[in-house]
Amino acid sequence: MLCALFAVLYVLLAAERATCVTSKCTANACFTLHTEKVNFQKANGTCYENGGYLITVRDNNDLEVLKSLLALAGKLSVHEVWIGLKISKGSCVHGDEALHGFRWISGSPDSSYSNWGKKPTSTCTEERCVSLSTKDLKWSDGSCKSHAFYVCVYYFRGMCKPLLFAGPGEVNYTLPFSKVPVKQDSGLDMLPHATLAEITCAYDSDMNTRALCKERGAHFVWEKPGPFCAADLRVCKSRNGGCDQLCVEDKAGVRCECKKDYYLGDDKVTCFLKDPCRNSPCEHKCTPEPTGFVCTCLEGFELSEDNVSCNDVDECTRDICNGHICHNKQGGYTCECKKGFKEVKGVCEDIDECAESVCAHHAKCLNSEGSFSCYCSPGFRKYEDHCVDVDECMSRPCEGICTNTDGSYTCSCGPGFRLAKNGISCVPDQSGISTVTPRLNTETTAETHQSVRKDGSVVGSWILVYALSSLIPLLLLITLTAVIAVHRWSRSRKKAKKKIATADSYCWVSSGYTNHLETHRNRIY
Repeated sequence: MLCALFAVLYVLLAAERATCVTSKCTANACFTLHTEKVNFQKANGTCYENGGYLITVRDNNDLEVLKSLLALAGKLSVHEVWIGLKISKGSCVHGDEALHGFRWISGSPDSSYSNWGKKPTSTCTEERCVSLSTKDLKWSDGSCKSHAFYVCVYYFRGMCKPLLFAGPGEVNYTLPFSKVPVKQDSGLDMLPHATLAEITCAYDSDMNTRALCKERGAHFVWEKPGPFCAADLRVCKSRNGGCDQLCVEDKAGVRCECKKDYYLGDDKVTCFLKDPCRNSPCEHKCTPEPTGFVCTCLEGFELSEDNVSCNDVDECTRDICNGHICHNKQGGYTCECKKGFKEVKGVCEDIDECAESVCAHHAKCLNSEGSFSCYCSPGFRKYEDHCVDVDECMSRPCEGICTNTDGSYTCSCGPGFRLAKNGISCVPDQSGISTVTPRLNTETTAETHQSVRKDGSVVGSWILVYALSSLIPLLLLITLTAVIAVHRWSRSRKKAKKKIATADSYCWVSSGYTNHLETHRNRIY
């Protein structure tokens, strides 16, 4: 039985530790750290049910609040904490903005601030959520089904100071977002609007009372200001007479006063700053608070360790220009497009250099991302930095006469012959009219050229036959014999292969945008 009791106590204590909640309030918001590991959906659901959201971290001020909350919770082993940043299934992760396509679930507008430890996983088909490491405060994305601690934030119109006591007693505060009462010594310097206080005095156990934090005029105060638990004779020596700052005794009794630059509130015990930012040392902006002021910085700056001055944020440490050139400046940055790109409505777009005739005559242009390339047209080859004509006749592509042209060549035949249908061979022509056919220098004709060779010996033989022939039968016999010989000769020639100079039909000049258009025009033309 005793062992079973200890086991139950151990489980209860473990559960208490597992669900520990640490709270902190600022001038207009309260934050709670829950050291219970749950998935993203449950964490957000718990915050939402109590009237809040998972925390947003949109600037260094939010980060400082989170740091102080973690410090209040004591030393934690390395854990992850959910923050209210996620990307839904069907939305794509991309790198052209600070949040990479993720959005704050509270509906807070996007900002240029981010603190990624590494780039998020690139996906369009998976819901991803963001957590923060308690070790280095860096962000990382992961599955929303993973388990982590979480921080909720609750916004309020205003805050009340803790209640004042003139004698021994205690108070329990029930916060609007928590059902568990909080002791006065819990470390809360401010208590949110609508907090309920339950007071118990040591000398009079029957004197139990309640007070509510309410808005009154320009301030938020307790509906019953106190001081509470005063003895029959209220003196300044006991708990400062229940005064916020100065306690004064005279014949009329005890009264409260305030220090310089403060004034006494309607409850006659609480002091408020007249103008907390009037002589503030803040470098940029001063924000009044019920207990003083806080310094904040303009966009593009972060608060330094002295909590007064502001340091420039170097946005260029992140890929904020999407791969192009980033120039940091005080309070911001500028993006410069790399060579081969131009800015169009704030976005760097590729320049189509080929639309500006950057390649030499007889050269063709091929545009690419941020650059271009030039290559020679068929029938030309690269020579230094321009294209020159290829003399195809050097390779003897024609059976008869070859004539080189600009970028190509033509084949023709001598007297008594005409050009065959293949555009290369010569066959006898009864009309005696020679023909000339231009040749296109393409890969198809180049293959055909490989099977022919110039040979003019047949021309002389036939002229001799025609000169010596006088008899028609002999002429017919000789003609028939010659036709058969030419036919066999042509077939044997087609089987032979000869190399044709096709090298340098295409050539590439160096890709890039070196010295750009003027250099090409001056050098090529």
